[in-house]
Amino acid sequence: MNIETLQRGTELKNFSSIIFVIFFLIISQILNGKELSKHLLGFDNFIDKKFKGEFYNSTKEKPLIDVIYFERILNGEAIRISHSVNRGEYGGQYIITWNSNIERIESYYFSTGGEIRVSIVSIIDKEITIEEDFSKNKNGIQKVKKIYRINEEGFLENHIEYLINNLWVKSHEMNYAQNDSAKIIFR
Repeated sequence: MNIETLQRGTELKNFSSIIFVIFFLIISQILNGKELSKHLLGFDNFIDKKFKGEFYNSTKEKPLIDVIYFERILNGEAIRISHSVNRGEYGGQYIITWNSNIERIESYYFSTGGEIRVSIVSIIDKEITIEEDFSKNKNGIQKVKKIYRINEEGFLENHIEYLINNLWVKSHEMNYAQNDSAKIIFR
C-alpha cells in the first residue's frame, strides 16, 4: 500500500463521518421540530391535520361548512386551532398552552366577531375538552364544553354540550373528514 491509497481511505472515512453527522443533525432537527411540551402530549395525533365538516343544521340552500386546523406553535409550547366557517364568514383561533402560574392547560380564543374567551382545557385518552364560561349570557347556558377526538376511521368528532341549570346537556355533534387541501380563510 502506498501513501496515496492511505490518504484516499482516510479522506473517504472522513467524508463518511461528515455525511453521518449531517444526516444525524438533519434527522434530530426534524424530530425536535415535532416535539410538544409534556403538558400538551395528547395533541400529538391532531397536529398538522386539517379537517372539513358540515354543521348539523347545514342545508343545500344555506350550507354551513367549517374547516379546522391543528398546529404546533411556539417551539411546541402551544397549540393553535384555527377554524373558518363558510370561507371566512366567521372564524377564530384557539391558542392552547400550559399556564404554570395555576398549573393547568388553558385556551385563549379570539374570533372574527371580536370575542375573546379564556377556557380550561383537558386532555384525557387522546380527547381534547375545551370548557368555556358563558355565565354572562342571558340565555341560561352557564358553560359550553367542546370535546374533540379522532375516531378509528380518521374522522374528527366534535361533541358539544351545554351546562344549563347545573346539568350537562348534549347539544349536537359534528364530524369532519381529513382534508389537507381545505383552506382556513379570514376576511
